[in-house]
Amino acid sequence: MFGKIVNELHHFRNEQVVLYKRGKYWQARLKLPTKKWHRISTKTTNLKEAENFACDYYDDIKFREKHKMALLTKKFVNVANVTIDDLQTQLDSGYGKKTYQHYIGAIKRYLIPFFGRHNIDTIDYKKLMKFDEWRIKQIGRIPKKSTINNHNSALKKVFSVALKNNWISEYKIPVLKNKGTKTERRASFTESEYETLYRYMRKWCKTGRKEKTRQIRILLRDYVLILANTGMRHGTEATRLKWNNIEQFELKGDVYFRYYVDGKTGQREIIPNTSTVEYLERIRSRFDDLKNLTWTELFKVDEYVFRLENGERVKDWHGAFEILLRDADLLCDKHGKRRSLYSLRHYYTKMIKKMVFINGIMRQVN
Repeated sequence: MFGKIVNELHHFRNEQVVLYKRGKYWQARLKLPTKKWHRISTKTTNLKEAENFACDYYDDIKFREKHKMALLTKKFVNVANVTIDDLQTQLDSGYGKKTYQHYIGAIKRYLIPFFGRHNIDTIDYKKLMKFDEWRIKQIGRIPKKSTINNHNSALKKVFSVALKNNWISEYKIPVLKNKGTKTERRASFTESEYETLYRYMRKWCKTGRKEKTRQIRILLRDYVLILANTGMRHGTEATRLKWNNIEQFELKGDVYFRYYVDGKTGQREIIPNTSTVEYLERIRSRFDDLKNLTWTELFKVDEYVFRLENGERVKDWHGAFEILLRDADLLCDKHGKRRSLYSLRHYYTKMIKKMVFINGIMRQVN
């Protein structure tokens, strides 16, 4: 017997399962423990097969309720796609962090290819171990800790979406570990090396066979000094910096600038050393339409700070900076590590830590 039939409705499991025809296939309505109805397609035209499918589905829900599991679950790929859409929506709105783009890449390139066909609530420690093995084969080496942190953060986003939609129970979310190789710290500068670079750039920036080369070197000098005194990232943060992203304020009679940057970690605020005033003055003086403006007027201008005199922006500073370091005999540190623009940020961080340490000692003495 197929159960009671009322107006082409077929009832099973004490009327908690209802089959009905819509289009080619039999559809099912299932009464959840939450008293809500859940609709699914049985994807069959055969009534008996539809009954077995729907009843098995309902029995699975009851089993999940008894064992305090999520009542409904999804394939990982489905949850991952919802997560990608959510992250992209936040990025498009301007509220998402820049790291979300890296999460999307990790989900598409690594997480979906491996976990895609599994139900989200079946991913356990054993599957994570197999994923680690698979990932090593894909990359060709043990990944860096920073890479695994990125993948773990992306996976947490997927689990968070599943939890929010009741596709997984909290206790089913596995603990994510990081056994990657330690990322080597990039080369920095000592104080004396930075002073050497500082002094060397004074004459070096005026050299170059072509006028454009000289302009690039003149701007590079101020670019380097601003990065070293602010900790600003040389990529998106510096290249996107506009005059109207800067504001002036005074503190105890000294003039300070506040930079609002947007880059790898999203929007943040930087208050640099007072010495950046001199560097910005030099950049301003190279533009006829800017050099006579007050700071208040200048900081309303919607133009990029790091531009050549003809308005052109340098797409990549790495090559020019490497030539500078090579000419100044500062390309490598004492350990043989090659320096790059990132080294300026590390130098800034080191100097800040030193200042904090010195100020702490001074407070103890006083």
